[in-house]
Amino acid sequence: MNTFTVRELTAKDWETYRSVRLNSLKESPSSFGSTYEREAAFSESDWQSRLMPKPGVNVSILVVAEIDGKLVGLASGVVWESDPSITHVYQMWVQPEARGNGIARAFLDHITEWARKKRCVSLSLDVTTTNGAAIALYESAGFSASGALEPLREGSALKTQPMARELDNAV
Repeated sequence: MNTFTVRELTAKDWETYRSVRLNSLKESPSSFGSTYEREAAFSESDWQSRLMPKPGVNVSILVVAEIDGKLVGLASGVVWESDPSITHVYQMWVQPEARGNGIARAFLDHITEWARKKRCVSLSLDVTTTNGAAIALYESAGFSASGALEPLREGSALKTQPMARELDNAV
């Protein structure tokens, strides 16, 4: 088992974010609503703005995992102003060679604690229905199906399953 660290990114970490996000999109194209081609075309200011507060977003957190200084994972949590009781989990990804080390669970734990501090009462996410390992992880973390299947992105035959988990003891 490799030792890893999880850390939160700040606005000054846009190059780190760009690197791991593009890697995730290239390695796992059927896991995300966006594509490598779309995001590889983003400008420097586009990447910087993705780490800045946005209209409609109450708060957000972006975390990465590193093993020996190498980026091996990414996840984010977003609380939308339209429903501040829910933290949405996005961009969850761990590099294949680093899977099985507990990184995805550590991401969920980190985002869960952050959500509790923000007084959220539930977590929500979407998972591609063909990703059995991710579904098993989410179910083991207390998530269950919470809605109808939806297309991964426009024109895709892949479907995503919305999942949710209630948070106990929200602070």
